Amino acid sequence: NDALIVGGKCANLGEMTKMGIPVPPGFAVSTAVYDAFLEVAGVGERIKRYIKEYSGNLDDIKNLNMFGYNLQKIVLTGEIPEEFTVAISEAYNKVCFRTGVTNLPVAVRSSGVAEDSATASFAGQYESYLNVIGKESVFESILKCWASAFSPRCISYRIHNGMDILSGSISVAVQKMVNTRSAGVGFTANPNTGDRKKIVIEGNWGCGESVVQGISKVDIYTISKEKLEIIDKQINQKTKQIVLLENGVHEVKVPVSMQLHPCLENKEVQRLAEIARNAELHYGMPLDLEWA
Repeated sequence: NDALIVGGKCANLGEMTKMGIPVPPGFAVSTAVYDAFLEVAGVGERIKRYIKEYSGNLDDIKNLNMFGYNLQKIVLTGEIPEEFTVAISEAYNKVCFRTGVTNLPVAVRSSGVAEDSATASFAGQYESYLNVIGKESVFESILKCWASAFSPRCISYRIHNGMDILSGSISVAVQKMVNTRSAGVGFTANPNTGDRKKIVIEGNWGCGESVVQGISKVDIYTISKEKLEIIDKQINQKTKQIVLLENGVHEVKVPVSMQLHPCLENKEVQRLAEIARNAELHYGMPLDLEWA
């Protein structure tokens, strides 16, 4: 019910936390902070002025790219008002204290309000930043998430859907980064056939970004929803993975010895399927869930 305040992603992370699903701890920077940033920092006025004065044809890809670049630059050079940096610092400190890690590595993830409405889907168009360490880096990443609302792709999407370029507010999830052994996506209906009696889990070594971005083949497990039995296993050659570095993430080769080795044990597959089934029962509709 808080999707208008914290966007679809954060609202659902909160919902799943409340259900008892293991969700990495974190906090949401609400849409009110983004809206105040546009107003108090004068960023919104600068954006409106630039849009009004711009005379180029945005159907031309070069113009669109430059237009988006200049709007993003306006956001990135804005300053988050101090009352909000204090509140964000306190929230970050709480998560650090809760996990017992100073300067906890976090994922800073965009959560758009218009991301999954009935008429528009911005899924995958706003940016997320992984393995962000320390408060200053968190502030920078929040600004980058906000700026991603003005990427050429997002601007083009708004124009073609008859939306105002400034429409849609953004929340940001700041969430404990999971140093994953393996990760991926689970579907509570077979995405290829629509069979709702099957759960399909796809996974790879390292972070789930490699699965979402499709940079490598993945292991695919099919599980019966009723009995949670593994019906089919496709263990593919996984050649690339995304791993955490000192700061940020990096694409690397999977060691040859691990390429044909399953990224999940059978009991892990069944546990993931059970969590996915419980989530579907709660929501009452087929879901896809990121897991680590």
